[in-house]
Amino acid sequence: MNGLQQSQRSILHWLNRPIVKRLGQVLLLAVAVRIILTLWMWGVRQVLGGPLSPDPLLRPYLGITPDPNPWLEPWQRWDTLHYQAIAERGYTSFSSALFTPPLYPLLMRFFAQFFNHDTLLAGLVISGVACVLCLITLERMARFELGQDREAMRAAVYLISFPTAFFLFAAYTESIFLLAAVASLLAARQRKWVWAGLWGAVAALTRAPGFLITLPLAYAAWEAWRRGDRNGVWAVIIPMAGAALFPVYVWFGLHQPPSAILNAVGRGGSLSIPGFNILEAVRRILVHQLPEENMIELAFTLACLPMAVLIWKNLPRIYGIYTMTYLLLFLARMGSPQPLVSMARYVLEIFPAFLLFARWGSRPWVNRVYLYISWVGLLFFSGQFALWGWVG
Repeated sequence: MNGLQQSQRSILHWLNRPIVKRLGQVLLLAVAVRIILTLWMWGVRQVLGGPLSPDPLLRPYLGITPDPNPWLEPWQRWDTLHYQAIAERGYTSFSSALFTPPLYPLLMRFFAQFFNHDTLLAGLVISGVACVLCLITLERMARFELGQDREAMRAAVYLISFPTAFFLFAAYTESIFLLAAVASLLAARQRKWVWAGLWGAVAALTRAPGFLITLPLAYAAWEAWRRGDRNGVWAVIIPMAGAALFPVYVWFGLHQPPSAILNAVGRGGSLSIPGFNILEAVRRILVHQLPEENMIELAFTLACLPMAVLIWKNLPRIYGIYTMTYLLLFLARMGSPQPLVSMARYVLEIFPAFLLFARWGSRPWVNRVYLYISWVGLLFFSGQFALWGWVG
């Protein structure tokens, strides 16, 4: 009996450890939000959806069969079908399939064999796990930078409550890329250079612009070099090697020139002088060209601009360089048919903003305002997504 009681006390002591409590809280948070979104999107689809048959423009399924499961079907939208097509039929499945590196489709293809070859379910599971790991890593980063447990947990809450945070659960690359970006920069801040490089390589193999994470990592490596730490170079070399794998595969595996990747990425728009897409979005709103869509994308973009300045001024410089790098990329994209296409989703990548929000959220009124506005937006945009509305 004494042995049993001792084992129970050991288990209770382990469960009461601060790190275990924090992990449990993050897991509970992610599961709760996932259940709420699943019920909400299913309900919206049942009440407002009706039959939504494939359509080349409005509902492009790219030859993928609509999922018959009513709980999964609301998540089978837009880019999810691109990843499914690549996972099931490879890079020849549609003309612009080379827009994405192979990591996410490969994971979908591999894990689908455990889910009756359902690539949609596999993608949702992958994204869900990556989302939990991302929240855990962001909480660790916030604790490292802000030094308070409540602020650290608040950063995770604010991320998962963001109006477009449902993309972290969808079969999109958002959760894996964000996990890799957060983990890479945190490792660099902790001078774990090989880990910073490995996570940077994951980012490069997940999203086409993922290789740009080498810029903030290069800054961190340069700072370390000045202090006499030469190991920082691994944080640059490894991501660059990872980024090179995709064009090498396209060249030797698919027998296409690496420039085919740029051509595929460019089909969604073109590069222009940074900021011209904002002016073009305003023009299209004034002439009533997709005014609602353009106003939404414009609002998210304009909100990013002051946040980037605040990140640069109030957080370690590596976060400012990361933010400015990706923000400049977003501002240089002239999307089609919306100049600021997908900005409502892309702003999730500006994750240092959630560190600042977590700090400001110690004021009760700021906390309430953020959560009220975010959850209204989260329910609205996820409902739109379930109805095949374009929200990024």
